[in-house]
Parts: sequence; structure tokens; C-alpha cells
Amino acid sequence: MSSVEQNEWSNEAPQTVEKVSEVIVKNEKGEEIKITKRYQEYQVTVKRNRKADERKKWKKFGECADKTGLENTSYGDEQFLILSRKTESKEEEKDIVKCRICKKNHFTAKCPYKEALDLSQKPQRATAGGADGGEKKETGGSKYVLPSQRAGHVAAPSGNDIPSLMVSNLSDNANEADLRELFGSIGHVYKINIPKTLDGRPKGFAYVTYANLQDAEQAIKTLNGHRYDYLVLGVEFAKRKSQF
Repeated sequence: MSSVEQNEWSNEAPQTVEKVSEVIVKNEKGEEIKITKRYQEYQVTVKRNRKADERKKWKKFGECADKTGLENTSYGDEQFLILSRKTESKEEEKDIVKCRICKKNHFTAKCPYKEALDLSQKPQRATAGGADGGEKKETGGSKYVLPSQRAGHVAAPSGNDIPSLMVSNLSDNANEADLRELFGSIGHVYKINIPKTLDGRPKGFAYVTYANLQDAEQAIKTLNGHRYDYLVLGVEFAKRKSQF
């Protein structure tokens, strides 16, 4: 599509010019073939401003006198892209699934050699069990261990005398982490509960449950009357509903 420059707008419709192009090429047999293409060229009238064209011809002056206009252009490093069907990137190699048994491209659970490997290992397991006198050794690394049987586990308090304390006159800024740090310095804190209103504001007291009774008694002796965040704490054993 070509354009015709004018100084004023024209309401005339675009002019259409039909053109023909001929190209001679050779096919696979070496014969010459003429390809003819017909297309239409539209001439559209475009409005140009003479004063704007004259200003473009002016010489640059001031700070831009010696500038070419390419000062803010940045050039990056030249990068070359090599495409090949045989080469694979490291990321693609990581995504390939490999079987742990036969090292082929499939999942281990669907390996066709899995059953044969299990049958070959059964006699070895049987002889190893007979040599140990029929005793089975458990490997703790591969089996699930109950939380109550793990090392360092503290059992939950049970029974009628649960060592739960009521902390009154508590500041609104105190949270569970602050109370756990304060009461945890005496003994192991099993649970902390801070009652709140419907709009999410604390009610001014909290319940702290220890793992044993001795720590709870020591907390009452140490922290009852303790100054905490411009207030004096009141610490005592929590009462059941039947005792109110």
C-alpha cells in the first residue's frame, strides 16, 4: 500500500491499481516454470504539514548540537543460538524418568524386572533370618514411628488433677509466643489458650497447662504478682466449672 502526500485532506476514495508480477523458477526436474501473481495496490492520501517538515531540516543547536540521537541506546552481548536434534539441555535431562532397578526410562513401580528381582532376593532374606535365630530387626529409618514413641516426646497431662493455671490481669499486647517464653522458663508448657471476644480482642486472661504438677506449683510461686507489660499478673490454679 503506497501513500500520496498532500497538504490538505481529501475525501476521495483510495485509488486501486492492479499489478502483475512474473517470476521464473526451476522445478525438481530442471524445467523452467513461470509463476504469475496478480495483486492490487491502494493509493491512500496522507495529510502532511509543511512547517513540521521544515523544522525537521533545521540544524541542531544548544546541548543537542553535537549529538546523534543514539546516546541512550545500549548494546547487549552478542548471543548465538545453536539448534540440534541430538543435544539436550541439563534441565531436560533432569526431567527424564529413570527406573532405580534397571535404569531405563520408566517408573520403578512399573518395571518389568521388579518381580524377578524380588524372587532372587527372597532366599537371601530367608537365610539371613535363620542365622539370627528367627529374630526380626526393625529399621527405624524406614518405618513410621508414633509420636508418643519418639525421642523427646512429653505425654499429655491426664487425670483429674490437670496442672492448668489461670493467668489474670493480662495485657492485650501479650500473645501465645510471649506467654510460652515467660512460663516456659520454669518448665515444659503443654498448651496455652487465650480466650478472645467475637471481634478478635483478648479478654484479659489466659490458661497455661504444664506437663507436670511440680512445674505448675513453681510457676505460681514465681510469677504470681510478676510485673508484665505495665500490669501485675495473677497466677493461680484454674477452677473447673463444677467448682464455681
